[in-house]
Amino acid sequence: MIKKTHKFLILIILSYGLFSACSNSKSNTIHKDNKSDIQRDKLVNFAKKQLGIKYVYGGSTPKGFDCSGFTQYVYSKYGYSVPRVSRDYEKTGTKISVKNTKPGDILLFTGSNKKKRVTGHLGIVVSNKNGTIKFIHASSSRGIVISDMKISYYKERILGARRIIK
Repeated sequence: MIKKTHKFLILIILSYGLFSACSNSKSNTIHKDNKSDIQRDKLVNFAKKQLGIKYVYGGSTPKGFDCSGFTQYVYSKYGYSVPRVSRDYEKTGTKISVKNTKPGDILLFTGSNKKKRVTGHLGIVVSNKNGTIKFIHASSSRGIVISDMKISYYKERILGARRIIK
């Protein structure tokens, strides 16, 4: 006959085995994927808190931003070190197709001269739903705003996209 204390210990050991089996299940992998999604959402939400701040050439603080100053400011709040100059983003992170962007990815655009195919402007993807991409950026005429990639001005100037958050 098993003593009462032994039954209790057996019950604890069996329970521990069940719980540790659950913690090693596939749900842990899903959690890891969600971690980067959560990081992306936090970054985008923080970026949105800057909406309406004025554009300042060379600006990198909430007193005023240019496009790369804004991008660097937002990413630095989450521990990412990214360049201060827009053209340096061509070699930053991982190159991805624009159609596969996720919130938090960076869009690269030419500057005001669309014929000069060098990065001169940046934006952070806010959403990509059914191919409709919205991004937040420092517009020289409107400050920090959310724009749509459907606007021909941006469609003509898009150079590519980069992923910083894996």
